Amino acid sequence: MIMTDFAQPLIAPETVALIGVSGDAKKLSARPLQFCQQHGFAGKIYIVNPRRDEVLGKKAYPSVTAIPDKVDHAYILVGTDLVEAALDDCIAAGVKVVSILADGFAEVGDEGMARQTRLVAKADAANMVLIGPNSMGVVNTNIGFVCTTNAAFKAEELPRGRLAVLSHSGSLIGTLISRGQERNIGFAALVSLGNEAQSCVGSLGLGLVEDDHIDAFVLFLETLRNPEIFAAFAAAAKRRGKPVVAYMLGKSSDGQALSVSHTGAMTGEAEAVQAFLAYHNIAEVSQFDALFEAPALLLKKPQLKSRPRRATVVTTTGGGGAMLVDQLSLRGVDLAGLSPASKMFFDDQLIPCGSGKLVDVTLAGAQYDIMKKAITQLINDPETGVVVVAIGSSAQFNPELAVKPIIDAVQENPAAAPVVAFPLPIAKQSMTMLEANGIPCFGSVESCADSVALLLAAESSSPDDQYDAAIDLQSVHQQLDAIIKTAALEVDGGVLNEVDGNRVFASLGMNGPRQLFLPLPEINRHPASESVAKAGLAYPLVAKLVSQDLPHKSDYGAVVLSIETDDALDAAVAQMRQAVKSHIPSASIDGVLFQEMAFGLGEALVGLRRDNLVGPVITVGAGGIFAEIYKDVSIRPAPVSLATARKMIDEVKGFAALRGYRGKAKGDLEALANLVANLSQLASLSRIAEAEINPVLVQTDGVLMLDALIRIQPQPMSDSALS
Repeated sequence: MIMTDFAQPLIAPETVALIGVSGDAKKLSARPLQFCQQHGFAGKIYIVNPRRDEVLGKKAYPSVTAIPDKVDHAYILVGTDLVEAALDDCIAAGVKVVSILADGFAEVGDEGMARQTRLVAKADAANMVLIGPNSMGVVNTNIGFVCTTNAAFKAEELPRGRLAVLSHSGSLIGTLISRGQERNIGFAALVSLGNEAQSCVGSLGLGLVEDDHIDAFVLFLETLRNPEIFAAFAAAAKRRGKPVVAYMLGKSSDGQALSVSHTGAMTGEAEAVQAFLAYHNIAEVSQFDALFEAPALLLKKPQLKSRPRRATVVTTTGGGGAMLVDQLSLRGVDLAGLSPASKMFFDDQLIPCGSGKLVDVTLAGAQYDIMKKAITQLINDPETGVVVVAIGSSAQFNPELAVKPIIDAVQENPAAAPVVAFPLPIAKQSMTMLEANGIPCFGSVESCADSVALLLAAESSSPDDQYDAAIDLQSVHQQLDAIIKTAALEVDGGVLNEVDGNRVFASLGMNGPRQLFLPLPEINRHPASESVAKAGLAYPLVAKLVSQDLPHKSDYGAVVLSIETDDALDAAVAQMRQAVKSHIPSASIDGVLFQEMAFGLGEALVGLRRDNLVGPVITVGAGGIFAEIYKDVSIRPAPVSLATARKMIDEVKGFAALRGYRGKAKGDLEALANLVANLSQLASLSRIAEAEINPVLVQTDGVLMLDALIRIQPQPMSDSALS
C-alpha cells in the first residue's frame, strides 16, 4: 500500500495519543511520554488508559475517541491481545498514523500472522498508515518528538541533523543516535519499522523524500520487502538529489537452496540483493560507521560534475596515507598522483610530494601556508577527482596548523573538487572543525575508503527500453501456457524437458545447432542411427536423454559428446539409458535429443532466477565450471535493456579472451548481449522460476544455445491463469 501526505503526522504530529501508558514511571510504556517531555515536544500529548483517570500526572482518557482533539499519531503500547481493539478505537477516531510496539504477530507463526493480517486489512480500509508491529517508535529530534521506548533516548541532549533513518531494528535507532552523537552527526527522523506489516521502507521513504528538512536517508535492513515500492523510493530520492545509504544483514541462501540451475549456485540472495541495491543507486556499506558517515560525502557528488572519477590521497604521515591507498585500491578506486601541472606547481613552491600515487607532503603539512597552497592547487586542478587528506598527529594537538589550512582552502574555493578528511589520531576538535565547515570526516580508514568508493561509483542509468521489438511476449506467454499444460505442470510446477525449453527460448530468437528429437517409442522400434541419417545430421554429434527428471544430465551420464559413427551413436543411447536406470530408476525418459557438435571461441552462462527478496534477476558469466567456482558473474534486476546487457558482459573478467585479448579472434559479444536482453524478458512471465542457457557458445558471428533449462513454479492458489 502506498499512501501520500502522511509525513507530517508521522514525524511532526501536532497531536499524539499514547495508548496503554503505565502509571509506573519505570516501565517501558512510560518512556515515550517521559522522552517527549524531556526533549521539549511542543505538540499535545494525550494518555489513553481506561483503568485510570490520571497517569504520571496527566489526565487519562478511556479511549482515543474520547480525546477532544483530532489525533495525528497514536502509539499503541498495550499487550498483544489488546492491540486489535486499540486499533479499532484509532480507526473510529480517524487517526492518520498508528505505531504498534507489541510483538506476537507474524514472527510467531500462523496464529500471529492471522492477527497481523487482520490489522493490515483494517488499516488499509481506513486509509491509515500502520507502523510495526514490533516497532520501537518514531523520533524527530529537531522538534523533540521522541515517541519511542528505546532507552538510548534518555540522553540529556540529542544531536539534531538532516538524516532520516528507516530501520527494521528498533534497537539500532538508539545505537545510531549514540554513535552519531559521539561523532557529532545528528538525525532529523528515526523510524523503527518492526514487521513492516503494511508500511515498508519504500513506502515510508516515498512519504518522506519530499521533506525539505531531510537531506539523505540511512537504512538498516534485515530483509527486503516490496521491491517495486523500494525501487520507486530509490528513484524519487535520486531525482531529489538525496543519497540513500544502506547496511543490510540477514541475506540468506534459502532461495538459492531451491534452485536447480547453475545460476542459483552463483546468484544467491546476498548477491541478488547487492545487485538490486546497486542498480537502484543505493549506496550499500559494509562498515557500520560508514552508514552514518557516508551521507555527508555523497551529498558532495554534484561537485564532481565532469571531474574524473578518481581520488588523490594527500598525507602528512606516510604510513597513514599508505593505509588509505591500500584500502581505496582494494575497493577498486582509481588512484591518481599529481598531474603534470600540479607537479610543476609543487616543485616551484618547494612543496615535498613524495612519488607515485601518494602525495606525501610530510612535515611540511604542519605549516599553514604550505598546506593551504597544496590543497588549493589540487582542488582547482581539473584533473583532480576527489582529494582525500590523511592527517597525522598534528590533527590532535595543532588543528590550527593541520586542519585550518584545509578549511580555508575549501571555503575560498566552493566550486572546486570535494575534499575528504581522515585524522589518524582521535581528534574530536579537528573533526568538529572540519565537519562544521562542510568537509566530511571519517573515524576509520575502512569507513573512509567505503564512502569514497561509493562517491566515485558510476550511477546506474535509467533503463533505455531497447528491447527486441520482434519479440511478441504475448505469443511466448501462450506457447509457455500450452507447454505447461501438455507437461502436466499446471499446479505443482517442475522442470521442462530440454526440447520444451528449447521451444520457449527459440520463440525469443535464440537458436541452437541442427538437431533431431526422437521420442522413446521410436528409439525402441529401430536404431537411432537410421533416423539421424535420414535427417541428414553430420557427425560428430552430441546425444542427450530428454527428461523432466534430469535437469543436469551430465551428473547422471545422460549426455555423450563427440560421437563419430552410427555404431557409436547407438551404443551411446544404450549407455545413457543404462546409466540413468542405475542412478534414478524412476526417471521418466521422453526420448533422445541429437545435436551436431558446434565449435566456437568460448562459452557463456546466461540465467534468469526469481529471487525471494528482490524478484527476477538476470545473471551472465563465463561458461563452464569456473563460472560457478569463481562466481565471475554480472547480475542485474530483470528485465534489462540491450545497453545494460552490454555493460554486464563488460563486467565479466572471463570474457577477456572473447574481446580479442592479445590478438585472439573476437567473439560476437553483441549477439550475446542480444541474447541476454531477450532472455531477461521472461521475467514478465510469473510462472517461470528459473530459465538458463548453459552453455551459450560464442562464435565469431553469432551465438548458439547448447543446453536449456526452465523451471516452472507452482501455481498460486488464487491464480487461475498465467500472468
